[in-house]
Amino acid sequence: MKKYNIKTLVFDLGGVYFTKGTILAIEKIIDMYEIKNKNRHLLRTFFRDGDKNEGNLVRLGLITMDEFEEKLISKFNIADGNHIRNLWFGSYIPNYKMEALINELGKKYRLVVFSGNIRERIEFLEKRYNFTEKFDDFVYSFDYQKNKNDIEFYRELLNHIDCDPSEAILIDDERKSVIYGQSVGLNSIIYFYTDHLINELKKYEIQIDL
Repeated sequence: MKKYNIKTLVFDLGGVYFTKGTILAIEKIIDMYEIKNKNRHLLRTFFRDGDKNEGNLVRLGLITMDEFEEKLISKFNIADGNHIRNLWFGSYIPNYKMEALINELGKKYRLVVFSGNIRERIEFLEKRYNFTEKFDDFVYSFDYQKNKNDIEFYRELLNHIDCDPSEAILIDDERKSVIYGQSVGLNSIIYFYTDHLINELKKYEIQIDL
């Protein structure tokens, strides 16, 4: 039986620590601004974190959230865009039992955030949930102009785990991110829900008392 000596746990934010807020926010925006059927696919693409989509550019820190909103308002002819930020950022809430799990894990392990995210959203969520004090280090897309579809972003992560990759676990809700993590030597777990995660962590001999 393989023995593990895990020292560091790496957590995604949206979809792991927090709910998948973007998916919910898009539906709210469609409803509030009565986005027509023919434009709904374009709206989802606009928010997507790949290629040269505005959603990717804002996560890379190449445009500000103000610029993102201006482009969204213009492209979809939105009359009053004052609600966009609150609709989007406010759709992220901590997943069930996640805060308690992080508090418990933080007593024994190094905890690192690894996230394709937006500077202004981190500030919003920090003000609301005060979550950053629970973690030891942060690797954000907007700080490195790299996102999770870039293997170099994962190599940057290795500079923050303070251990051998075999002694760390990447926890993400996207299978492609898990595969990238494994390719640089990290152990990886796909997040579905918190109790499932706890069971998966125990397979790595992670001590959890919840």
